[in-house]
Amino acid sequence: MKLDVRTKLFFAAIFSTLALAYQNPLILALLLAMNILLLLWLRAPLYLFWGIRKFIVLYLILIVIQSLFVKSGAPLLSIGSFSLVTTGGVVYGFSIVLRFLVLIGSGLIILNCNTGELLLALVKMRVPYEIVFMIQLGIRFIPVLIAEMGNIFTAIQLRGVDLRKVYKRKVVRVYTGIFMPLLYGILQKAEQLSILLELRGFRRMPDRTYYRSISMGRLDYGIILVSALLTVFFMLGAVKLQSWSMGFLP
Repeated sequence: MKLDVRTKLFFAAIFSTLALAYQNPLILALLLAMNILLLLWLRAPLYLFWGIRKFIVLYLILIVIQSLFVKSGAPLLSIGSFSLVTTGGVVYGFSIVLRFLVLIGSGLIILNCNTGELLLALVKMRVPYEIVFMIQLGIRFIPVLIAEMGNIFTAIQLRGVDLRKVYKRKVVRVYTGIFMPLLYGILQKAEQLSILLELRGFRRMPDRTYYRSISMGRLDYGIILVSALLTVFFMLGAVKLQSWSMGFLP
């Protein structure tokens, strides 16, 4: 089943907005479960969630940092009278991790979308074409910049420089030598692009035409309507769930 890109953008907007609106871990866990079910239905690359395991240590550090500032709940780890880890800090840090996962899932919703259709959908949604064009440039140039950075690192390694054994006093000088050519290449590409845009009369006409076109069908409108109703029911249920969880959450 092929849905319009605007329908998927609607899904991503709902999940990202709800993830930022709520802080209760139970609500965020329920939202994450619904997000995963939607990704399975859309046949999105759910295996990318497995790569998040590399940041487990970062999540644990985040929970500890939140415990230093959130002093609610009972202390779990303390030094004298100073509480390092509290139940309130653990719950708050866990909520941030869940919010981060929901936001990643929202991005996976539109990951399989065709880039041209995505940009055309933004134009159909009355987004200024200048902004759409900048998004298109960012999408096109990110792989180029990554490849250029890889070439710089390869050239340094071919010269016998092991970046893992660089002395601390030379780190700034070495990495300055790495990123200065990259910055120069970015500025050079930007200058060439601006010249090409002027030669081709960018924004010479108020409107532009497109070779391809997209349109929303009845299925898209029906799914958006049902999704909006389910969002309202979710928000009503979240109010009750939040009041019920206040009895045992710190």
